[in-house]
Amino acid sequence: PQEEEEELVDPLTTLREQCEQTEKCVKARERLELCNERVSSRSETEEQCTEELFDFLHARDHCVS
Repeated sequence: PQEEEEELVDPLTTLREQCEQTEKCVKARERLELCNERVSSRSETEEQCTEELFDFLHARDHCVS
């Protein structure tokens, strides 16, 4: 009989998910989501939320490292 193959999970994905729950990441994600909502609510804007995205990714990656 064939053994059922276990689905492999990338440990980096698991670490990122855990780090996203830290206070610093949660606050950075909230700022990013607020910015996205603000940009989405306007028909013409030059705002892109790049800084907020980088802040969130930096906080998460700092935690992962």
